[in-house]
Amino acid sequence: MRPFAGAVCAIARQEFVRVLTYPLIPVVAFIVFLIALLDGAGYASGLEGVGISNGPDVLIFGFTRSWESTAMICSIVAVFLGATSILYERWNSSLNVLLTKPLYRRDYYMGKFLGLSGFMLLFNAFTILLVGLMMVVFYMEPQSGSEFALRVSSYIFITTLSCSLVLALSMFFGVLSKNILLVTSLSVIYTFFDWIWHPERIMGGLSEFTPQQLYFRLIGPKGITDPAALFNTLVPFDRWLNAAVPLLIFVLLEMLALLLIGMCLFSREDSV
Repeated sequence: MRPFAGAVCAIARQEFVRVLTYPLIPVVAFIVFLIALLDGAGYASGLEGVGISNGPDVLIFGFTRSWESTAMICSIVAVFLGATSILYERWNSSLNVLLTKPLYRRDYYMGKFLGLSGFMLLFNAFTILLVGLMMVVFYMEPQSGSEFALRVSSYIFITTLSCSLVLALSMFFGVLSKNILLVTSLSVIYTFFDWIWHPERIMGGLSEFTPQQLYFRLIGPKGITDPAALFNTLVPFDRWLNAAVPLLIFVLLEMLALLLIGMCLFSREDSV
């Protein structure tokens, strides 16, 4: 178990650093900054003259303007990273010469996933906190710092969990085929299907298991009428959490299943 954990951690660390130094990362970060700047300024402009009254915390509720677009940006990054992480090295046949034996494919696969998930956690935190910072700069501070920290931390966790599910799905498709166009297309279609069409008309019950549908239901779980309950401070946090926990467990199990299936398929050759 210890050699396995050590190998996985080493690969995860290497993958995290590799992605962090991608030439496109500063470009993406700058685009995210511009979006956050415009969103914060636009939200503040729309709220001029609005009082605090007895309503929800206006600043926290402001995330309802941007959480869908934020989810799309973060998911696009996750799809790209997941679809290309395994596929590129399989495509140019460099996998067998990059690694030092004895190192199993399961170590490599799991390490890649953990490294990419760690990067997505950093990227999501940067994106979401930047949006919140812009709203603070252009409008006002939150009514309660602890409430803001609690709900924003949960928001970051949910977004990262959703992106990790997208990573597991994209890496699974990458194991099935070496065709990067096919893998990317499958990942994009399944991840963003419900952004464009009505998935229930075509996919039936399977539409409930798309990453975006699960993400939407985590933000506003069934049993709570507010579709953005996480950002509405009139909905007690513990009520939202109790409603979201079963779905959180389901998302974790779905991600684990995809990860294990992909790992088994990738490990058909026992060692590299």
